[in-house]
Amino acid sequence: MLFSISLHWLPVSGSDSWQHFVMPTIALGYYVAPAFMRLVRAGMIEVLEADYIRTARAKGLPARSVIFKHALRNAVVPVVALTAVQLGFLLGGSVVIETIFALDGLGYLAYQSITFKDYPVMQIIVMLLSAIYVVLTLTSDLANGWLDPRIRVA
Repeated sequence: MLFSISLHWLPVSGSDSWQHFVMPTIALGYYVAPAFMRLVRAGMIEVLEADYIRTARAKGLPARSVIFKHALRNAVVPVVALTAVQLGFLLGGSVVIETIFALDGLGYLAYQSITFKDYPVMQIIVMLLSAIYVVLTLTSDLANGWLDPRIRVA
C-alpha cells in the first residue's frame, strides 16, 4: 500500500513493464531470504575457522581471494541444496502472488483452473510444476557435485 497507493511509485497490478514485477518479486523473496541469509552466515562462520583458510591467509593470499575462492565455495554447498527446495515452494507460492497482483502466469492459470473446475488443465499444470521441481533438484545435485568433489559418486 505504501509504494503503490500512497507514494505512487509502483503499479498495483498488471504485467506491462518491469515495474509491475517489483512488488511480486519482493513478496516472494521476502519469504525465502532469511533462510538463505542464516545458512550462508552459519556456513561462512564455520568455514572461516577451518585450517585451509588459515593456511591460505598465511601464504599471503588477498582477503578477497580467500573469501570468494576458498571460503564461499565451500560454504555455498548447503545453500545450493536449499535453493532447489525453496524454488519448489516459490512455484507453489506463485499461485497466490500471481492472483493477488493480477499477473498472467502459470500460477494464475492454476487458480482459474481450480475455480472453474477445469481438471485437464490443472493436471497439466501439476505435471509441469512437478517436472520443473525434479529438474531443479537434479540441477542442484549436479551443482553440489561440481562445487564439492567429495560429493561425487565414483
